[in-house]
Amino acid sequence: MNRRTALSGMLLGGLIGFSLSPAGCNGAPPPPPSGGTGAFGVVTINGKQKLYLPVTETTDGGNGEIAVVDVGVVGNGANGAPALVTNIDLGLVDQASTTAGDATVVLAAGGNTHKLWFINPTTDKITKTIDLDPSLNGSSFSGGGGVVTGIAMDEANHRAILSAWNGFLYVDLTSQTVTGSVRVAASENFGFDSTRELIIAPFYQCGGAVSSGNGLADAGPPCASYLTSDGGRITDGLNVVNLHTNRVYTYEDDSAANPLWPLGNEPDSAAVDSATGLAVIPAEGDGNENLLDLSKAVFNDDAGTFTAPHTVVDTVSDTGVAVEPTTHLAFFEEEHASHVSVLDLTRAQVDGGPPAGAEADGEIPGAPGGGGGWSNLGDPHGIAVTTGIQNGAAVGFVVFDSGDGPVWVARVDLRKMLPLGTGLDAGLMSTVVTMLDATTRE
Repeated sequence: MNRRTALSGMLLGGLIGFSLSPAGCNGAPPPPPSGGTGAFGVVTINGKQKLYLPVTETTDGGNGEIAVVDVGVVGNGANGAPALVTNIDLGLVDQASTTAGDATVVLAAGGNTHKLWFINPTTDKITKTIDLDPSLNGSSFSGGGGVVTGIAMDEANHRAILSAWNGFLYVDLTSQTVTGSVRVAASENFGFDSTRELIIAPFYQCGGAVSSGNGLADAGPPCASYLTSDGGRITDGLNVVNLHTNRVYTYEDDSAANPLWPLGNEPDSAAVDSATGLAVIPAEGDGNENLLDLSKAVFNDDAGTFTAPHTVVDTVSDTGVAVEPTTHLAFFEEEHASHVSVLDLTRAQVDGGPPAGAEADGEIPGAPGGGGGWSNLGDPHGIAVTTGIQNGAAVGFVVFDSGDGPVWVARVDLRKMLPLGTGLDAGLMSTVVTMLDATTRE
C-alpha cells in the first residue's frame, strides 16, 4: 500500500446505513432501521459488525479503496487495538466518499465521481460498478459537497436512496439500476424515516434560482419555489419527501423569529428516531438543535408545506447527528474538534432544555501512540450509530486521521456515557471509548 494520506473534509458524507441481519450475535439484537445521518455503512453479518470506511489512501496501482473495519471487536479501551478486516480495491482511480449497506449489499459512491459500486458484504468483493448520469453536477456546501453526498438503505423496498446535487436518486438493489428520482434542493446530510417512508432533507443558502450555497445551476425550482404563506422565499429550511407519493413538502412556521429560516440559520444535517418520528436537525449557524415531531406533522397537499411540533435544544451545539432508535439516543459530533454529545430524545422535548440525566457531552481522548489530539472529520459529518454486537448497547462512531499515520475509529458506549453528565474531559471519556485502528489488520 502507498503511505496513507489525510482524509479530506469531503471524505465522508451522507446517511448511515444499517444492516438488518436475521439475528444478533452473543444475544444482541440486530441493528435497527436506518434513521441517522453520517458517512458510512455499518453491516452485521456472519458474526462480525463491519464499518465500510472510504479512505484517500490508494492501492499500489493508484486505485481508490475502502477500509473494512471490525467495529464489533472487544478491543482494548482507549489504548487501541487492530481492527482492519480488509481493504477493498475499487478498481478505478475514482475514490468513494460515502457508503451504506445491509446484509445483502453495500453501496459506495463519491463526491468527485459518477461511479456507483456494489459490494458483497459476505466476501467484501465488488460485484458491479455502474455510471450515474454524467450531467449530475456537484453540490457545494460550507465545507464539502459533491456529486453524491450520502446514501440511505430503504430495506423494506430493497432500494437505496442517493442524495445528489439536485435531489435524490432511487437505486433498485435487485436490478442494480437507477429507477427514479425526485427534484429537491440539495442536502448536505439527510435523514431517512424508514417507518414512515420519509426523506428528511435540510437545505440552506437556497436564495434563488442560482444558489452559491447548494450548487443549483439552472433556473426555476426548486430553490425559487420554497415560499412562506405570504410569499417570502425560504432560504434555509427543511423539505420532507413522501416516498409513497414522491411529493415534496417544505416545513413552514409563520410564527418563527424569521419565517424565511423556520429552523434557524444553516440547518445542515438531519437524523430521525424512526420509532417515534422525532427528527433532529442541527442549525450550524445558531449552534443549537431543532426537534420536530413528525408523528404529529400536518401536510398540506395544495400548498406543498407541512407543520409539526417544534422544540429547540440550545444546550447541545454539535453539528453532526445520528440516532439509535431502539434506545432513542441521539449522538452528536462537532466537526474538526474532539467534542461529542449524547441526548435522550424521550426527555428532550421540554421548555428550558433537557433535565439532568438526559444529556452528556465530552472530549474524545487523543489517538493512541502519540498521534496528537483528536479531531473529528469535517463536512459532511463523519458520524454513525448502531446497536453494538457485543452487548446490544447503543454505540456511536467518530473518525480521526492524523494525516501521516493510522486512521482511528472511536467507538463510544452511549449508554455508559449518558449518566456521566456534561463537560467530561478526555480522561473520563476514556472510560466509555474504545479505539479501533482502521489501518492495522486484526
